[in-house]
Amino acid sequence: MTHLPIHITTHHLSLSDSLRRFARKKIGPVTRFAHDAIAAEIVLRRHNGAETRFSASARLALPGRDVHGRAVDRNLYVAIGKLVTRLGRLLRKRKTRLAKRFERPDRTEDQTETSPERRDLSRPPELLPAQAEDLASLVSRRRPIRQSNYR
Repeated sequence: MTHLPIHITTHHLSLSDSLRRFARKKIGPVTRFAHDAIAAEIVLRRHNGAETRFSASARLALPGRDVHGRAVDRNLYVAIGKLVTRLGRLLRKRKTRLAKRFERPDRTEDQTETSPERRDLSRPPELLPAQAEDLASLVSRRRPIRQSNYR
């Protein structure tokens, strides 16, 4: 998706054009880890009673679970930078998890010949000599079944 709708909300501060551009510029590239992103909602706030404490939180709407992030700092621009770093980390984690879930091993000619789908199941698999000895010793150690138990 080339254009990600970004909604910016502020609490206890005014949103200037430079702040809006900065937030859009920082959040936009995060979608390289989530090409299926639907929208982004950012909340920028100045905490009451603390003139130098700002927080930035965001929610990226994605198919399945949404990704949430929050960062707090004395500088609002630094808080936005921390937020983007955290969202990037969470999206990379999501992308890796999805890749592992849906990965398919690369198939080559050598693998297709010995794969279980291609193996002839009408005959038993061949055992190595060590495996055959282990199997023979297990069979010889078995206790005979007493006939009296089955009357």
